[in-house]
Amino acid sequence: MGKEIKTREARIRTASRHRREQEKEELRQTILKVAAILFLERGYDRFSMRQLAEEIGYSAATLYLYFRDKDELLFTVVDESFARFEQQLAQAATLSADPWERLAALAQAYVGFGLQNPVHYQLMFMWRTDFLTQVRPGEQQPRLSALRVLQETIQFAMDEGVMEAGNAQSYSDVLWATMHGIVSLTISMPGFDNERIQQATALAREMVFKAFRKG
Repeated sequence: MGKEIKTREARIRTASRHRREQEKEELRQTILKVAAILFLERGYDRFSMRQLAEEIGYSAATLYLYFRDKDELLFTVVDESFARFEQQLAQAATLSADPWERLAALAQAYVGFGLQNPVHYQLMFMWRTDFLTQVRPGEQQPRLSALRVLQETIQFAMDEGVMEAGNAQSYSDVLWATMHGIVSLTISMPGFDNERIQQATALAREMVFKAFRKG
């Protein structure tokens, strides 16, 4: 009987600990989500941890349990956005063994991420662009390393003999600039509906691929 009670108490403690951890993670994600919006709306200088605390209904002291200051908070917002972005591009690159289909999937994933996460995309690529090449202590690569999958896929197409030989980085920059242009234009101009976006993306992709295609 005593053993059963101890086992039940252990399960209760474990469940309680998991619940607290889940609640902490949910609050952390809320902080990051609201912080991203406030950073974009108010700018770095006018952003404050106190204002953020008021927005989410917690004390500023609670925020400091999660983030040391607004610099760490902003870095975290941007870094976690790049982590999701890189993951989506990497997944798209595995969808096909055909070089052109793989590049098409990457282009679609790029645009899809930007349009599904407009606030985070602006913080990543359109707001504090100085963050793109910064490397914090303990990091190995800047945030732009998330785009290496584009260059790797370009190089793969060259190696397969379906794309004109050239500088893979330059080719990748062209594809990046094209997709970024569509995303930034769509975010800035509210008149773009889904059909127009899809048509522009498909046409831009085909134009770039035609320029790159061997022969």
